[in-house]
Amino acid sequence: MSWRNLSFRRRLLSVMTISGIGKLLILSFCAFLYIKHWESQDSGEKALGIARFISQSPLVIKAVEQNAPRLIENKIERLRSSIGAAFIVVGNIDGIRIAHPIKERIGKPMQGGDNQQALQFGQSYVSYAKGSLGKSVRGKTPIFDLDGNIIGVVSVGYLLTSIDTKVSHFLGFFLGMAVLVIFANAIIANFIARRFQQSIFGFEPEAFGRLYKEQQVTLSTLREGVLSIDADGKLRSINNSACEILGIDANIAINKPFVQVLPDSDLTKLLVTHKSEHDIELLLNGQAVIANRELIQMDGKVIGAVSSFRRKDEISELTSQLSQVKQYADLLRSQTHEHRNKLNTISGLIQLGKIEEVQQIIGQESLRYQKLIEFLRESISEPMIAGVLLGKSERARELGLTLDIEEGTQLDTLPEHIRAEDIVTIIGNLIDNAFDATLTKQELPYSPVIVSITDIGQEVIIEVEDKGCGLPDSLTLEQLTQKGVSTKSEHGRGVGLHLIHQLVEQYRGELTVSSEIEAGTVMTIYLPKKLS
Repeated sequence: MSWRNLSFRRRLLSVMTISGIGKLLILSFCAFLYIKHWESQDSGEKALGIARFISQSPLVIKAVEQNAPRLIENKIERLRSSIGAAFIVVGNIDGIRIAHPIKERIGKPMQGGDNQQALQFGQSYVSYAKGSLGKSVRGKTPIFDLDGNIIGVVSVGYLLTSIDTKVSHFLGFFLGMAVLVIFANAIIANFIARRFQQSIFGFEPEAFGRLYKEQQVTLSTLREGVLSIDADGKLRSINNSACEILGIDANIAINKPFVQVLPDSDLTKLLVTHKSEHDIELLLNGQAVIANRELIQMDGKVIGAVSSFRRKDEISELTSQLSQVKQYADLLRSQTHEHRNKLNTISGLIQLGKIEEVQQIIGQESLRYQKLIEFLRESISEPMIAGVLLGKSERARELGLTLDIEEGTQLDTLPEHIRAEDIVTIIGNLIDNAFDATLTKQELPYSPVIVSITDIGQEVIIEVEDKGCGLPDSLTLEQLTQKGVSTKSEHGRGVGLHLIHQLVEQYRGELTVSSEIEAGTVMTIYLPKKLS
């Protein structure tokens, strides 16, 4: 069976076991060398200390001066046995042994060739050499007489073979423990492999890798922008379309806090609210988008959130056309109804022979309509906004209401970041709400609905005032702007103010409401010309 055909669990077990054995062998070898070095060094220091002690003994000095081995023979041997040294050798200035653990070698030259530093230079040191008993670590120090002259040398040694024996015992224990570690390593590897495969839903890593690659390719082909964050609010993934729409470099942005990457977005709030959002309008990095947001959950726990979005500009042309068509349809419907009434009146007057009255009606109608068009043309530079005001004016006449546009109304070219379609949405919904409130009051004659628009100063200000039924005291502004909340009883209402509130938040503006029951309502929108 080839390596690629092995399951992930077996591969991980094999790799961890083999690597564990390799590491333990290397560790054992290094430990052996280190312990041997440490033991040798310790033995050398110990030997040197004993050698210094012996060299200062008056009896040893006397034995060297008189060349009398018997003076120290027994004492030196007892000391050697008590400290566990392999040998204690005392030599004279010529390197001839005066004391040695083997009596037959007394009187013969010392071996090893490492006495020069002690006998010539008076130095104490540790050396490694091969003597008559074998390789050993030695502590050597000179013997001085009472006048300070070098008269001999003391050498205390431990055989390296005995050191190796000590280290070997430890190494055996260490290797035994290593076997236990390898066994434990195998159990842990099996456990880790199980847990890892559970975390990737039982897939083999290669299959999971293919699935991930397929997902990446799929995301890259989407025209919609898609991005995701984890439970800590860090950006985890983003596709090419999202990078293009938002002007983000994925290589820099990935794994950074999302609030730093995209300060305009409040996607992280989903991690707290645990509520998905659909078809919401947002302004991200200066781009108007329509977004959907969903939570990412695993085992009932929220582990992140994902957002998909598309440019609102991509459908803005169609939206604009539909908006204009709707305005024209409303305008034509209102005008058709109004003109039918006028034509019926004119027809009746003609039949009665009231030609002057007919001319007067035609003149008044033409003058009123012309004045309104001229006023809107001079005051409102955006045709779509002028169109919605004209259409709502005709709608008011159809409903038996009056729509007054304040004389001070003035709106020049909109800032680049404010879309005319959004202003149309705001104005249209505010006026519709005012019409409904005025009609609900059922108090004749109906008071006019007053509209004011101005861009003087640093803000675009839109204000709509009515003398209708007012808003209930029980509803706060936050409640009124929630989707589905309405003061009307009809099913499907409660969208207008929600849309207005979304657009105001998108442009970082402000919505204020002043209302009194049965006295009317004033709604004012403030949209900053520049985004801070």
